[in-house]
Amino acid sequence: MHFYLRCLRVTCLLVCLALPALSQTLVSGRVTGEQNDGIPGVTITIKGTNRGTTTDAGGLFQVNAATAETLVFSYVGYVTQEAVVNNRTTFAIKLAPDTRSLDEIVVVGYGTVKKSDLTGSVSTIKAEAIKEMPVVSVDQAIQSRAPGVQVTQSSAAPGGGISIRVRGANSINSGSEPLYVIDGFPMYPDNAAIGTSGNRQATNAMATINPNEIESIEILKDASATSIYGSRGSNGVVLITTKRGKEGQSRVDYEGSYSAQTIARNIDVLNGGDYARYLNILERSQGGSPRFTDAQISQIGAGTNWMDAISQTGGLSSHQLSFTGGNKAMRYAFVGNYLDNKGVIKNTFFNRYGFRLNLDNDFLNGRATLSNSWSFNRTGSSNVPTDRGGPGGIIITALGLDPTVPVYNQNGNYNYPSYDQRFNINPLAEAQEGYDRDNINRLFGTTALTINIVEGLKFRTSLGADLVNANRTTFYNSSTFTGRQYSRQLEKANRNVNSLLNENILSYNRQVAPGHNLDVTLGYTYQVESNLFTAAATRDLPSDDPLSVNMQNGSKPQIPTSGRQDWSLQSLLGRVNYNLKDRYLFTVTFRRDGSSKFGPNNKWATFPSGAIGWRLANEPFFVNSGLGKVFNDVKFRASYGLTGNSQIPVYRSLGGLVPFNYVLGSGLVAGYGPDRIANPDLKWESTTMLNLGLDVALLNNRLSMTFDVFSNKTTDLLLDVSIPQSTGFSTIMLNSGSLSNKGIEFSTNYKIINNKSFKWDISGNISLLRNKILDLGTSTPFFANSTSGHLGVFGSWVEAGNSIGVWKGYKYVGQFQTDEEGKSFAALAGYPKYEDVNGDGKYSADDYVIIGNPNPKFTWGFNSSVKFQNFDFSIFFRGVHGNDVRNLQQSEMGDGVQKINQVANILSDSWTPTNTGASRPIIDGRRDFISFRRSSFFIQDGSFVRLQNIALGYTLPVVSKYIRNARLYVSGQNLFLITKYKGFDPEVNNQGQNNLNRGDDYDAYPRARMMTVGVNLGI
Repeated sequence: MHFYLRCLRVTCLLVCLALPALSQTLVSGRVTGEQNDGIPGVTITIKGTNRGTTTDAGGLFQVNAATAETLVFSYVGYVTQEAVVNNRTTFAIKLAPDTRSLDEIVVVGYGTVKKSDLTGSVSTIKAEAIKEMPVVSVDQAIQSRAPGVQVTQSSAAPGGGISIRVRGANSINSGSEPLYVIDGFPMYPDNAAIGTSGNRQATNAMATINPNEIESIEILKDASATSIYGSRGSNGVVLITTKRGKEGQSRVDYEGSYSAQTIARNIDVLNGGDYARYLNILERSQGGSPRFTDAQISQIGAGTNWMDAISQTGGLSSHQLSFTGGNKAMRYAFVGNYLDNKGVIKNTFFNRYGFRLNLDNDFLNGRATLSNSWSFNRTGSSNVPTDRGGPGGIIITALGLDPTVPVYNQNGNYNYPSYDQRFNINPLAEAQEGYDRDNINRLFGTTALTINIVEGLKFRTSLGADLVNANRTTFYNSSTFTGRQYSRQLEKANRNVNSLLNENILSYNRQVAPGHNLDVTLGYTYQVESNLFTAAATRDLPSDDPLSVNMQNGSKPQIPTSGRQDWSLQSLLGRVNYNLKDRYLFTVTFRRDGSSKFGPNNKWATFPSGAIGWRLANEPFFVNSGLGKVFNDVKFRASYGLTGNSQIPVYRSLGGLVPFNYVLGSGLVAGYGPDRIANPDLKWESTTMLNLGLDVALLNNRLSMTFDVFSNKTTDLLLDVSIPQSTGFSTIMLNSGSLSNKGIEFSTNYKIINNKSFKWDISGNISLLRNKILDLGTSTPFFANSTSGHLGVFGSWVEAGNSIGVWKGYKYVGQFQTDEEGKSFAALAGYPKYEDVNGDGKYSADDYVIIGNPNPKFTWGFNSSVKFQNFDFSIFFRGVHGNDVRNLQQSEMGDGVQKINQVANILSDSWTPTNTGASRPIIDGRRDFISFRRSSFFIQDGSFVRLQNIALGYTLPVVSKYIRNARLYVSGQNLFLITKYKGFDPEVNNQGQNNLNRGDDYDAYPRARMMTVGVNLGI
């Protein structure tokens, strides 16, 4: 009996002790920073549960908790702090700044590493930088944010093409864009491969991805960082991590903005009266009579401004709604987005809508995680023919068209003035009446299973897919140039790209002994892609309505086209990171790739690399010297390795067949014939990379600097080499030649002021790069394909000793001052004078010299951000220097020979007997203009300084349990530009991602200036 009484007493005692722990009371308090200012948005969770809350704008919070429970306070940039309730009902929590930036986790290929342990050259861009200004695609957000990365918006059209070079172009003919890896899925941003082609520049492939769902971007630049991607690493790798849910209270965030857009910079051309005077001069030069009398000229006045006719005020509207949260077993992030961009040229727009779902589920007591990262986006665009030139290219046409003719005739119908007596066209009709619509659906993502086998040992297997369907409908009605030629024309094109990926990664990360940390990664991956394309066209259609005509309505169907390309890539990979005493760092990486693109004798190749690091700041002698009190980190890095480039068209190692028609007897018989010679020895382009780096952090990590010197050499360049015509072919693709890229990079970040009422940060970077073709092997020097055949200009000149993309032609040195001076050159007074290199008294190809280089000598970016109480302000400048642009736009409407409209200063700046010191040759319709276009006269300095973004924001002092934060802001993009260039914008490239023809400006879509208002709201 006594035993049972004792048990009862003990039981009652335990119940009494447990009751306070089980009961919950309302706990409140305030969370402050180092200056005792309240911190809004601090996450407060009950340890071991999914209960919690966040602080309001003043740092105040309330939460129900039991006396034995522990509160966990966490906030980005501050050290996480815990506090046991222990019968307390009020708390005053002061968070300490987390100055351990060296412990920041950096995403690398197939894993992560602490920033302090990084041996490779990696630049990181956080979400805050991406959100500073409205962008359509992620590659725009990278511009000038990382050293060694040049981003060129080759077309300013909505959703227009972007080209990126990481440490220069490492190839002549193969692709030179970096590899993108989004949540582990690799993709190459080939704009042409994902779109449906046509008479305009390809749409930006990365515009199908929503940049606002990105958490961070890492750009891998040297061999230590990129060789884990083997045959796709030589052009650099852009790792993108999207937003994921975190344990804690659910959050809803809305981000919205609207931007008004106008043409930032116009090109002045002759008005109606001055154009009439120009034509009179041309007529007299050819022995004719003036076309206009003085009375007629006075009546013409300013005439028609065709650029104004096709222009409009554009707009960019962006909206995003995010839901994030989760508990210990499940985390989620759902992001929905909508973007609509109306261009500054009529009938041009780009829109995108879609969603992303990232879902992480833990099971088996936390030993396994199933992760899903999937997104769907649909983009649509309306396009007009720009960035290509030729008949119907509306920008060059609007600039060069006769301003004495009005847009409409007396009956209200379109006028069709003559464009240099070659074709009749109305650019407004081309813009308004043409119908050119693209739609792209893209489903993209991965599902991965991660199993923690034992402590430190993990296995991850994943399945991924990138499924793209693109379709395009183009219709030319009877008001357009093409439609008038062919009694209307309808074209339809469709492309399906399906890429599937399987990855299997085994990783081991443990401290194997005191001071010895080992991180090992092994993996096998397999990726296969299929690209199918079909296109058809028909003519002679009965209606001008693009929505009422179908392919079967045309009486003149054209021959349809179709094609299919398949490739596969199989890989083995490995990496070992070894950290000795947190002072000596070693990294060894390898990847062995097998690709279907290359010849049977060279299907496989191995790409190894090695790197070392020395953390001088952790050496005892350094710490004891007193320098440890100033420097938080001093780390030296060195890496060397081999990467590859597999971005060549498929099947080039094989012989090909093309259709030929043969006459057999009295009939025409369809057949096939070879179009190239097989090369079973075709192999990878290989790039060896050497990188030396220094990382420094000091003043309690307020000032950090990174310095890198690199030297890359690419060998086995893939070139079309001339062969004897007796073979039946003129060229064969061979591995022949080499090139180099050498440069210096520097970046820095400095927290100048960091106190309660005022914070001021600045950051900047600068890069110097020199590109050089070392050897062409068995290939002879050659001109690349021309940007424009009818202009008569050459493509870039390819020869050892030069940079990729240089132009070769006549060096313009002025004008002949007398007929006698120009006699031997078949030139008259006022005609252009070029350098007679060989001194033979005539002009020929022997007098060609290098006249321009599109590669910049250095690029830079500078950003400054200030926070004063609830206000925030940021400003971002960037610059490109030492590069040339070939202004082909002005070579056509500034030659002083043709009857198209000319640049506004041609009358005042052209040579006359009374203006012999003029910069331009004489206006003379008899003069040879092809040689003039091939001269250095139209090579212009493309250097610029641009105010990329300026923003002012205000965070409302909201005190509400429903609203977490609310911020309003205004910003401006591309507000001013300092440049000597005379086109719309020096940042242009008519040939898109093409390596050989860079820096050509022809029929360019004008770049916009934007003013933005926006709101960020969190609940």
